[in-house]
Amino acid sequence: MLLGCSVKEGARDGVVFGGKGAQLKELPLPAASAGRASGPCAQAAPVSETLLIDDFEDGDAKPFKGFEREAWWFTASDHTPGSSVSSDGKFTPSPLPTTEANRDNTLAAHIVAAGQTEWGAMFGTSLRWAKAGLKCPLNAAAFRGVKFRAKGPGSLTVKIDVPGTTPTDYGGECTTGCYDAPAKLVRLSEHWDEYFVTWDRLQQGGWGNEVRFDPARVLGVNFTLAVNMLPADFWLDDVAFVSKASTP
Repeated sequence: MLLGCSVKEGARDGVVFGGKGAQLKELPLPAASAGRASGPCAQAAPVSETLLIDDFEDGDAKPFKGFEREAWWFTASDHTPGSSVSSDGKFTPSPLPTTEANRDNTLAAHIVAAGQTEWGAMFGTSLRWAKAGLKCPLNAAAFRGVKFRAKGPGSLTVKIDVPGTTPTDYGGECTTGCYDAPAKLVRLSEHWDEYFVTWDRLQQGGWGNEVRFDPARVLGVNFTLAVNMLPADFWLDDVAFVSKASTP
């Protein structure tokens, strides 16, 4: 019995259910390096070996100094009229409450944001391999993700900036559909807890430029607050990469 299936006259020389005259063209899968920039940063930088990103105990806006690693903490928001975000612009660590501090842990990042109605607010750090004036994406291929301690309540999104989702003005390769970085939603509790975000749990939102995640080319780690996550008041401490030998 035929169920409404027909072939038009002019289509017999084309693909007809894989029969005679069928022409099947297979396209190769894109290589992992497809879309990478040319120039001095086309090849991956030397593998980074420093696990700690920052424990904030030095009291400044620079993460822990790793070998040939350059980084800066910053806060940003959409600057909705009447909105606010702590440490807007230049970041400064905050003293922990007396009941939570100890001799080895006195400072942490304290982020308070409210009133943003466009895209929200964020706190994050850039990450670069830097040598002799050359700055390239950090090679985090030796790690399996990032971890941190935090206290909420509330939710935030951990985003890993990569060249394919970062605009060219900020050292990336993206020209359209930018900022849809690989990310993971994290729900915080009212108490200090440790959270793990491994590379295999990252996913894009699906609204921007689609990229293949490559841990050998990382440009930053951001803690993002979307409009529906505001107002927000959270603490963050002991941000570090997760070694491949550890088990989260």
